[in-house]
Amino acid sequence: MEREKRCGNVPQEICDKILMKLPVKSLVRFKAVSRGWRGTIESKYFIEKHIRYQKSLQGRQVRIVVLSEEKRYNGLALENMLVSAYGIVPVSPYLPIRAFNRFDGYKISEPCDGLFCIYTFSRKVNLVNPATTSRRRVPDPISPISYGIGRENSVSPRYKLVWFFECDNEWVNKSTRCMVFALDSNTWRYVDPPPCRVQYDHPLIHLDGVMYCFTHYMEKHSHFEKDLKLLAFDIHTETFQSFLLTPDIRCSSCRELRMCVLNHRICIFKRSVDDNDLFFKIWGLDINERSWETMYSIDLSCFPPEFKDWGIVSMATINNYIIISNGRRTIWVLYSSKNCILYRTSFSFNCVMSYFETLVSAYQ
Repeated sequence: MEREKRCGNVPQEICDKILMKLPVKSLVRFKAVSRGWRGTIESKYFIEKHIRYQKSLQGRQVRIVVLSEEKRYNGLALENMLVSAYGIVPVSPYLPIRAFNRFDGYKISEPCDGLFCIYTFSRKVNLVNPATTSRRRVPDPISPISYGIGRENSVSPRYKLVWFFECDNEWVNKSTRCMVFALDSNTWRYVDPPPCRVQYDHPLIHLDGVMYCFTHYMEKHSHFEKDLKLLAFDIHTETFQSFLLTPDIRCSSCRELRMCVLNHRICIFKRSVDDNDLFFKIWGLDINERSWETMYSIDLSCFPPEFKDWGIVSMATINNYIIISNGRRTIWVLYSSKNCILYRTSFSFNCVMSYFETLVSAYQ
């Protein structure tokens, strides 16, 4: 009879359950304990279980990563803080992303399972997981325009980069092209192009195996866009579909909008409010009904007057609260229908993102 696998004096099954509940930083260190622990922690099976467990704990606090230029390393510094109903707590920063020329100019994609892309105008694309220090240089076929990273559905959990670019310099609505890069095959492939232009001012947002972005369709000699839409790219089937935006949002251009994921739904909101606006509204997409509904209507009268001077950004949700900030990130608010908690910070950063730590490797 085969002997039961054990981890020291503890059965392997119990050991795996204990490791699964540890934070990423501890697991990275524990890989040095033994070959067995390293094999367990780096296995796809364990990584998936760890992701599911960590997501089950979401709701009590949200991790926010603040990115700023680090002149000493010619790269990016990554500050780290936790936002909860009890306050904003700075925690140990991630190691800086070095060997990055700050004069290149750069953009940062929205994260997916702990991975995000940093791409520069000098055709350098880096895929990084700051929690594990995993980093990968991605071959870039042409100068970058707009990148995003996403994951196929749970049946086929492959990570892919999605890249939109222009095939010519003419103002043609169907000049946008699309390529995908599969991390496991290390190759770029062309896919059927989207039926319209893509708005490049916004990051691509990933949810449930689909990448979302705004379309950009403008009539000639007009300052107004026609038929504002949300474009959805299925990462597994590599096909597109579009959704008309709700007319209740009352805007003439997608440049006025922002997109995020709240309560596991794609949401849109106007990035700035008028002085006469009494409420800040966020609309959520019902994919099955192909319709929008008002998810939040936030009373602006309880905020300080300077809060909306630099625009409003929604970040995440905690229990019954939604975390929102002003554009300079000097004021943070936890808002619910019954309570409003206000925090002020002494720093001002423009590049922040809600971040979820995982063990996923850039070479996954």
